[in-house]
Amino acid sequence: MAQNVPGRHRAPGRFSAISELKTIAKESAQPAVKGAAIVAASGGLVASFAGTANAADGSSSVVAAPAAVGPAAGTLTAGNALSAIGYANPALKQATSQPVVIEDIAVKARRAQQKAAEEAAAKAAADRQAAAERASRSTQRAALNPVPAPAPSASGIVGIAQSLFGIPYVYGGTTPSGFDCSGFTSYVYRQAGISIPRTASAQQAAATPVSSPSPGDLVFFGSPAYHVGIYVSPGRMIDAQRPGTVTGNHSIWTTPSGYGRF
Repeated sequence: MAQNVPGRHRAPGRFSAISELKTIAKESAQPAVKGAAIVAASGGLVASFAGTANAADGSSSVVAAPAAVGPAAGTLTAGNALSAIGYANPALKQATSQPVVIEDIAVKARRAQQKAAEEAAAKAAADRQAAAERASRSTQRAALNPVPAPAPSASGIVGIAQSLFGIPYVYGGTTPSGFDCSGFTSYVYRQAGISIPRTASAQQAAATPVSSPSPGDLVFFGSPAYHVGIYVSPGRMIDAQRPGTVTGNHSIWTTPSGYGRF
């Protein structure tokens, strides 16, 4: 005798979209059910699920959520739907809670340009400061080490001195009749149009010291100088040496105390 088996029906009660979504999300975690899509929009929620389920009679069926549930339902919003899904999938809940910041490309470009301009201005200022410091150091060195005037030409001072060879030494002499050492050098320079002091020590004090003499520079001995001659070449000078000698090209017999240039 055949028996009528009543079909399964939803228990009577008021439909709740939130409860329905929770149930679907929970069932979607089972191997036999596959979730299709959940889309939240500002005006309502559209949700659809498709899959297979084993009914009591072995047949397959398709379960679909309401196509659209809007504010008229009074219970379902986009935020509530995402929260409901989050209970079933905590990883999704955590991902959707992170803020997303998008920086405008134009803003980034302006910031990069501003940074480059600031770096260029700082480098230019540093270069100007370094140049000013170099100029200051150069000025200080020039003040401490004055550049001597060019040496008299050999055809000038040296040529005049060579034209006066053979004049006897006379103490205090300042003319071709007789010369002492400083009388000879002052006369030669005067013939070249250069006025220098009369005595050896005064000539030493007035001259610009040089470490590398050139022909025509003065050679001094002692400090204050007691003798002076006219430099010609390494180890040689023209001078009026001492009583009993004549002016000529002589050896520099001892180490000079220095050289001077006018």
